[in-house]
Amino acid sequence: MNNELRAMTQLPWHWEWVPAGPAGEPAHEAWTERVVALFEEWTAEGLLAARAAWPADAGAEFPFSSDLLGRDAAAWLLERAEQLPAWSRLAWGAVFVNGRPRWAPVPVVVEFSGPVSGDPNYLMHLVGARGLEGDAREPVVDYVTTSIGDGLRVFALCRSAEGAAYARVDAALRLDVPPTGDAPGVGVDVQLSTLVFEMGLMALIGNGVEQLMQQIADECAPAGAGPARLGFVAAAEGGQP
Repeated sequence: MNNELRAMTQLPWHWEWVPAGPAGEPAHEAWTERVVALFEEWTAEGLLAARAAWPADAGAEFPFSSDLLGRDAAAWLLERAEQLPAWSRLAWGAVFVNGRPRWAPVPVVVEFSGPVSGDPNYLMHLVGARGLEGDAREPVVDYVTTSIGDGLRVFALCRSAEGAAYARVDAALRLDVPPTGDAPGVGVDVQLSTLVFEMGLMALIGNGVEQLMQQIADECAPAGAGPARLGFVAAAEGGQP
């Protein structure tokens, strides 16, 4: 791997959670405004250049704005998050190329459950480490170590029934959240999954998902003497509802 390609696979990602619960809650509005502010920061320069290049004889005004892009993205993510079961959350990310976000939002479904088996090898089957129907070639499997547990990440090139190429990334973690205060330690299995359809993003998504895996482990670990920062981890003990 040359230095340029290696640098591409190590680009930084921004990851955060989409609020859970039914649409219209106050937390959703505050989160939407945050997403709008991020997109205004990230897209202002590009939209300014695009607006300047908009043909004067186009017969219509330039149709995009940072506010519109941010609100559309937030609404789309909230709709997807609302469709997930109670033991799942939706994360979204953006990858930065030369200091600027290149793709956003990239959604990843994250499922939390109590360990079904003491042997975490069953997770390899769940993430299709040996291949799934639709995979165009044998998956690439990478092992991941975090501060409170280990896991694996699977990348596979796939082809739809119509012949379109895409990639799947499935990953899993077995986390051992240590006890803190009056709360006992808890074992948590975490599964992540996403699909990407752009060739450029395919080269970057594996490292992006690994960064999300590290972030999840950090957020599950107790912060000082306080509880785990991901408050839904304890609720996952004992399996899915």
